[in-house]
Amino acid sequence: MALIGAGAWRAWDQGVFESGQGPAYSAWQTWSNDSLSPAHRLLRAAILAANPHNSQPWRFRVTPETIDLFADRTRNIGSIDPYLREMHIGLGCALENLLLAAPAAGFGYDLELLPEASDATHVAHVQLHPQDGSPSALYRAIPKRHTNRGPYESRAVTDALLDELQNLGTDLPLVTVKWIADAKGRARLGELIVQATQAIIADRDQSRDSAAWFRADWREIQQRRDGLTIDAQALPAWLRVAAKMLPPTSREQADSFWLANTRDVHVATAAAYGIILARDNADNANRIQGGRLWQRIQLKGETQGIAMQPLNQLPERADRERSLGIENRFGSALKDVIGDPAWQALMPFRLGYPTMSARPSPRRHIEQVIIA
Repeated sequence: MALIGAGAWRAWDQGVFESGQGPAYSAWQTWSNDSLSPAHRLLRAAILAANPHNSQPWRFRVTPETIDLFADRTRNIGSIDPYLREMHIGLGCALENLLLAAPAAGFGYDLELLPEASDATHVAHVQLHPQDGSPSALYRAIPKRHTNRGPYESRAVTDALLDELQNLGTDLPLVTVKWIADAKGRARLGELIVQATQAIIADRDQSRDSAAWFRADWREIQQRRDGLTIDAQALPAWLRVAAKMLPPTSREQADSFWLANTRDVHVATAAAYGIILARDNADNANRIQGGRLWQRIQLKGETQGIAMQPLNQLPERADRERSLGIENRFGSALKDVIGDPAWQALMPFRLGYPTMSARPSPRRHIEQVIIA
């Protein structure tokens, strides 16, 4: 009886049966709430954007006529992102959601990227002005978009749909997307992703910095409202429950699970890969445009029943090689995959038709990210 009681207590304490619930997830339900000022409605959309390790590296300064977006560099993910490439992609995603929300709140806008040369954290200045408009299909998809880390169906994504996704970026001249859908190309890129995952696990600093953003404890999720969770891993229901009920795993165990999942699920079931490309992947304006394109692609995919997941291991290792001054094994491999010296890799991802629904990640409240 005591064992049953202890199990019941742990189930309650770990939120076993409360996936996607509690204060940490309220932003997904209240995102279009108009009880605050119209400008704040744009922020509610912005904070639901994709971002690295769910670190939510953004801050906002808001007036009735303007919104300024800033990078919160205290929320960087360390040796996983030594040059803040992923951080600025995530900030671009937040900016795209914010701009998509403007018509729904009755605004047009003028956008200025990186407006202060003396402040590298000042990502964008948005000047708002009253304007009639109607919400787009991408805007309506904002609360439904979640990274899907589960297995995908074996059916192919059509060339016509890939072309449609690529054309979402025609107004973003610094970036584009390369598709890899043929079997040989997918096998080659998939093997490189697995090798890069192994290299990250073998790198003590990268392994540690990645693990720092995993939130296994239910109370910690509700308090911190960030990071990667068991619920967001798209596990089968029985495995999700077991993972919450069992004692926390070691970092080594978690790394082994990640490697196995990368090899046996993510790579094995990818119907196609995309790589967001930039003219200069070290330039923040390129990175921000890349994030805007990535956010659009995800939102459009949501409207078409397509699941997506970033697979950043290759550029993460390439950046790490550069930061350490060691052989650029994965940087060279990325260049070979791209095959065009005019473009550089920002972020690979996989896509396909999902076999299970993705669950939301926690989000901080907008009051936590507004600059007073």
